[in-house]
Order: sequence, then structure tokens, then C-alpha cells
Amino acid sequence: MSREIILSNGKMFVNFDKHLNMRDFYYPYVGQYNHLNGNANGIGVWVNDKFSWLDDSWEYEYKYVKKTLISDVVARNKDLGIELHIQDTIHKYATILLRRIKVKNLTEEKKHVKIYFYHNFNLNESEIGNTAFYHPKLKGLIHYKGRTYLFISGCDEEQTCDFEYTVSKRTEHSGSWQEIQEGKLSKRKIIQGEIDSALGLSGEVEKTKTFFYYIIAGKNYDEIKNLNQKVHKDKIPHLIEETGSFWRAWISEKDTIHPSISPEIRSLYYRSLLIVRAHIDKEGAIVAANDTSIYKFNKDHYSYMWPRDGAFTAVALDRAGYTNTTKEFFRFCAKHITDEGFMLHKYSPDGSAGSSWHPWCDENENYQLPIQEDETALVIWALYNHYKESKDIEFIDEMYNRLVRPAAEFMCWYRDEETGLPKESYDLWEERRGILTYTCATVYAGLYSASNLADLTGNHEEADKYRKTANEIRKAILKYLYDEETGRFVRMIHRFKGRWIKDTTVESSLALLPELGVLPENDYRVINTMKAIGKHLWVNTHIGGIARYEGDYYHRVDENLPGNPWIVTTLWLANWYIDIEEYENALELLNWVLKRKSQAGLLAEQYNPHTGEPLSVMPLTWSHSSFCYTVQKLNRKLHQRG
Repeated sequence: MSREIILSNGKMFVNFDKHLNMRDFYYPYVGQYNHLNGNANGIGVWVNDKFSWLDDSWEYEYKYVKKTLISDVVARNKDLGIELHIQDTIHKYATILLRRIKVKNLTEEKKHVKIYFYHNFNLNESEIGNTAFYHPKLKGLIHYKGRTYLFISGCDEEQTCDFEYTVSKRTEHSGSWQEIQEGKLSKRKIIQGEIDSALGLSGEVEKTKTFFYYIIAGKNYDEIKNLNQKVHKDKIPHLIEETGSFWRAWISEKDTIHPSISPEIRSLYYRSLLIVRAHIDKEGAIVAANDTSIYKFNKDHYSYMWPRDGAFTAVALDRAGYTNTTKEFFRFCAKHITDEGFMLHKYSPDGSAGSSWHPWCDENENYQLPIQEDETALVIWALYNHYKESKDIEFIDEMYNRLVRPAAEFMCWYRDEETGLPKESYDLWEERRGILTYTCATVYAGLYSASNLADLTGNHEEADKYRKTANEIRKAILKYLYDEETGRFVRMIHRFKGRWIKDTTVESSLALLPELGVLPENDYRVINTMKAIGKHLWVNTHIGGIARYEGDYYHRVDENLPGNPWIVTTLWLANWYIDIEEYENALELLNWVLKRKSQAGLLAEQYNPHTGEPLSVMPLTWSHSSFCYTVQKLNRKLHQRG
């Protein structure tokens, strides 16, 4: 089930689905560890003698409070005669999920309303060894295991509402959820093992009544006790308001969007910046997505940092003015780059290596690097962009020895002797190995950026070396990777039985060649390649959009189409249109993205080419950062024109 609302503060991250079930609860990292793993923490409502879970029988309106990470959701049930106006947020710095529920009576009859909150936590991603109990002094429930403590409580605005609770063994046929459906919680005091719990708030509602609910996360009892004292001292309404003020200030401080850009594009731009920020862990990892609905596809998730996705995202954030935010990303990369000078496939938010399917040897057990070399190159390209936006030479000096030199030396060394191109590695889609045109372009851009960074730090001999190597790679790209017969760049070449084989599949990532500086946007080779992308990869349904490449099989829906439309690939085409000043075409694609967003402004990775429904994860950080980048590109052009 797709996600409709996401919340974060860099330490805690929460996802809600379309029924406002909390599906993902990450702490102490954004993307690690998930204490729900997709289990539903739902809401049940009793009105007099009628009961309903929040499900399809309710009507929903999803949005956020403008320019904040505070949800603003309405759930309406005409049969029960009530409407719930629910606002959720995570405090700007404290690990507290805050919820305000305003119950509106839709009839003239006074109602007795009970709201139950169901909890199905598997702390530290396991049902083994969990404990839940009621704490009489703190007046709430505590779930704990090891160094993870969650405290759950609630009240009404007068601090007088009736309070129910229970903890229970969870089975297919019984548990706290059953007590909720019966309308009375048993107040069991403690339970361990595979467990669940529930909390209930109730009161009489004549016209409206407001309830508050919160979850505190900490590493031990004292931490949650102290944060609970903060809640009681500052009060939940104040904590919500100061969090809203923080996010509004975070956005408005960097507001430089040209007034001619439409309000709809501007609104999604701001929302995208906030969604991107929500996926950045305090330690610097820029996480791809935290939607565990992807579990069913491959028993894994997207809660990793791919250095490539992170680099593209850092560029967009830096261009938006958030250079302090991105510093931790580069420090993360500097800390975890290998001794040999390359970045791994992907990383967990704590810096450990993420799962991978790239082998360390070929079919004959010959050693090979299981890397996507663009992930090393783009980090250096992004770092030079960071300098251009920040002019922070002290930070570049900090990064040069730790990150730039090791990566640049690796890129100089890791080259094919015959062609001079970078050696074979895996493509950005993680599916095939070869000498890829896109990857070679990123290495060119990375080395050229490294040469500029070397000059800035006084390493002029290294600067000459990196620049010379970059230029050699560029010449080799034009010699070996442009195919005169098809009149466009090939996807890749690979060696087979001693000779080079060209893969002429039309590939969307070739649209990045001008963006990475290999050729100008109006070079005939770029024009030919872009025309092929537009012709062969456009999804010819009423949905439209650009597929990744011909014959894309990932979440494939229709064998007669090149693939499903992706946000990032469609925006790569828009970027080129901006470069060649075909602004109407670019705006058409930006508006195409607007049509894809959810009610609350979330963008998925890809979409069903016939229904437009989101496929794979939602939201995807890269989709939102790509939208920001394209808007910035258009914005700069408009400012230049005056």
C-alpha cells in the first residue's frame, strides 16, 4: 500500500499509508532501524455503539500544512457522523511524534467518541524479546528492547479525558486489536515476546473535541522520561507550532524562485525540498526511500544511501542554497570511501555496507570490482558544485585529502588499456556490466571536477594529471561510444571473445552527457541521441513520460511499451529542453510531473503506464531532487533573461 504522508527530523522517520496506518517507524537513523517493518499501527473509532477502523469506508483528504513537515489530513465517516482532522509531525529536534486530532460532530446529536491507537511494534526489526508495559508514574505505555525505548501516551486539551490501555500477546486470532474491536481495553500491565498494545482516549463530543497523542523514542528509560517532562512542560500545541515555524523558516530563507514560475510548480518545489530534507539522516546519509511496501518485490528495501542518488540530491540542495545541509553527506562519503578510492554499491544509514548482488569475480572466478563507478565520480562532481555554490574553501581543504585525491587517483588508474576508457563496471540501474557511455561521462566530469578542486587547494601537479586524464577519457568517449551507423551514442560496449560489442539499446541516461560537460547541448551527436530518446522511450499511452531504456523489465506492466515512465528520466529530457531554450517543452514535462504527484505532493519512482498509479516506492528522494534541479535550471535561465 503506497505511502501518503512521511515525517522526519533527521533522527526519527515515520510513514503513513492511505488509511493513516503508521507503516514504517525508523529510529535512531533515518532509514534504520524500522520498528514496524510494514506492520500496521492503525486507528479504530467507536461512536456510541458503532465501531470502524480507518479503512476504505472513510473519505480522506491528504495534505501538509503549507511549507512544513506537518501533516494536515481529514478523515470523514458519514455513517458514524464524525470527521477527524489529524495533524502529525515529528518535533524539529526531539525524537517525539506529535499528533493532534480534532473530532468534529457532523450531526446535531451529542456523541460519545472513543479513539483507539493500535501498536504492532517489532523493535529492532524482530518480534523476539520485545516487552511492553504500563508505567503508572509516566501514565503511558512503554515498549522496549535493548537500546530502543518507545513511550506512548495521550490526553485531551483539558487533560481530563478517560484513558484506556492494554498490552497483549499477538496472534492471528487475538491481541490488543481484538480488545479495540470489543470497545474496552483490559488494562493488562506487562507482556513480553511477540506482542502488541493499544491506547484509548474518549470523551463527549457536542460539536468538536481535540485529543493529543504522542510517541517518544529514546535509547533508555531516562531519555524517554526527560522527553516526557518536556512534553508536559511545553505542551503539545506549542511543540507542534514551533516545529511548523522551524520548517517555514527553513524554506523561506532560501526563497529565490522567479515569480513567473507557476504557483503549482513552486508549491511542489517547496514540498520536494522538504521531502528531500526528510530523507537525510543526521549523520549525512541521503536515503533513497523508506517505503517498505517494496518488500514484497525482492525481500529488501530502498532504505540505503546510493552515493549516486546522494550526489544528484546534494547538487539540487546546494543549488537551492542548503550548503550546510549537504556537508554531512560529503563527510559521510569521505568517512566510508574504501582505501582503494572507490565507493561501494550502497550503504546503510549507519555507514555499514548495504546489501548487494554485484559479484566480486566473473564467471571464471577472476577478481573484479563490484561497483558502479558513477557512484565514485559523481560524488566528486557534486563536491565541486558544492564549492561553486558555497565558496567554502575551508571545507574543500578538509575534503581534499580524505575524499578527492583517493577518488581521483582511483579514476585515473581504473582504465581499460586498449581504449583508455574507464574499465567495466555496473550501470546505474544495477543490471548489466560493461563500459557504459553514461558512466564514462560521469568519470570525465568527476576527474575534471577533481582537477579544479586540486587547483583550489594548491595541488597543481595533481590538477594537471586529473585534467589530462579527463580529456583523454572524453576523446575516447567520442571515438568508441558514438555510433556513426545509428547516428547516436551507444548504451555501452563490452568485450566478447576478444572484440568489442556495441549495445545500441536506446538508454535515457545518455541524456546526461551535456549535463556532465562531455559535449554542448547543441552538438549534433547530442541532438541525435536526444531525439532517439524522445522517439523510442516516450510511453505512448495517455499517461506518457520517459522509460529508462528499451525493454525495461523492472515492474514491467506492458510488453508492448519500452517500460514504465519514471520521474527522473522524464526530467532529464526536460533539462535538455531548457538548455536549448525550448521552454514550452520543458514546462510541459514539469506539468507532467505535477499530474503524477499524490494529494499531499509525493512523487513515486515510476508509474503504471495505463492507470498512472505509482509503482515501486513512494516517495523517492531522487524523484523529488530531480524536480528541484529542473526547476532550478529553469529558474536560472529566467533570472538570466531578466
